[in-house]
Amino acid sequence: MRLLKFISAFVATALVLLVFVIGLNWGAFQTFLDNREAFMEGSEWVPKTQSLRGLTEYIEENPQRASIASIVLEHPDSTLYFQAEIPRPMGSLSDIFLMTAYAIEMEKGSVESNQSIALDEINTFLLPEVHNSIHNDAITFAEQNGWINDGMISLNNALTLLSYFNDPALADYLWWNLQPYDWKLFKQNFNLDMTEMPLPYSGLYLSISKTISDESIDSLIEQWGNERDEYRSHVSELSDQFVNNESLRMEWTKELQNNRLGRSFMEERDALTLFPKTTALEAVSFLKNLRNSDLISREASERVLNWMRAPYQDLSEITRDFTDYGALFDNRMGLLNGIDFGTLVYTGETKIQAIFFDRLPIGFWFHMSGTHMHQDFQQRLIYDPALIELMEKVSLRAFEDDINNDVQLK
Repeated sequence: MRLLKFISAFVATALVLLVFVIGLNWGAFQTFLDNREAFMEGSEWVPKTQSLRGLTEYIEENPQRASIASIVLEHPDSTLYFQAEIPRPMGSLSDIFLMTAYAIEMEKGSVESNQSIALDEINTFLLPEVHNSIHNDAITFAEQNGWINDGMISLNNALTLLSYFNDPALADYLWWNLQPYDWKLFKQNFNLDMTEMPLPYSGLYLSISKTISDESIDSLIEQWGNERDEYRSHVSELSDQFVNNESLRMEWTKELQNNRLGRSFMEERDALTLFPKTTALEAVSFLKNLRNSDLISREASERVLNWMRAPYQDLSEITRDFTDYGALFDNRMGLLNGIDFGTLVYTGETKIQAIFFDRLPIGFWFHMSGTHMHQDFQQRLIYDPALIELMEKVSLRAFEDDINNDVQLK
């Protein structure tokens, strides 16, 4: 009898704890249940990519999901290209164009680098349940560094903060603060034929949410995929309505708080194809022009490069291998991107790179994202001879395959 009482008490306690734990974390538990299939997607690659050699194998076997462009400034013939001309979503790498636009306007005197921005104005662009933690971390970091006084932050510090955190709400404020802005002229001046200009993230995420449209993601891609000018207008209008239309803001906020985007992980990943795109080749060309001050003044280009350098200046793992390093990285559902430049301690040579991982299987994306594998891969592709040689062989085999396929088609 005592044993039965003990077992009953143990089971009852376990049930109470189970209900308590699940109850407190029901949202996360429900998200897991809703995305069970997604968590398994690409899991076969997790044990294969415990090293960067394994990642090169993934790249070679999945060329439709990766692009690389890597050049050495001092040796123009020393290049590494892999699927470098395929347009892929940038995510927050489009912030590089936003930063450059501000640097140009600062140089012209149209905006002042020390002008103050109210945090309340930035918070207006924050979509509930969409990257809230990034925004909160960014504000906490700015406070700890003394960049915020009486609820205000300077424009220069705001742009530096953007390079640290890619805060969507901050990027949206900066985007709207420039308007009206001639992005078409910007594209022309930098010869960005295949590159689409930044858009406000609030509008982008609203455009793919069930709050705005109950259509499938495939239908939205079909609707907007070839109507890019119309899509830009649609996204801008949604962002404007979210900020300035109080009744819509309240309605959309409630929907987002209850159901976030209303999309599965796979759907959210697939929907990113609607976001502004570039190619690895054009991204590297743009960064090269910045590094060399080819198309804008040295003062303006140095502003942008300094914003990119800021997160890495005091990191021992960076200063060990680089005398100069700057980067922007992005990490969102199924997408891992980066652009960087690095001058090696050993040789004094500078390499400029753009690397895109697109439409990654969700389970594999969680693995890469959690280990920061794409950042490690990108940085080591500057200085690690063995990894460089591996990728050169992968690139060469892909080039030969393309030639053979062309011959067969003819």
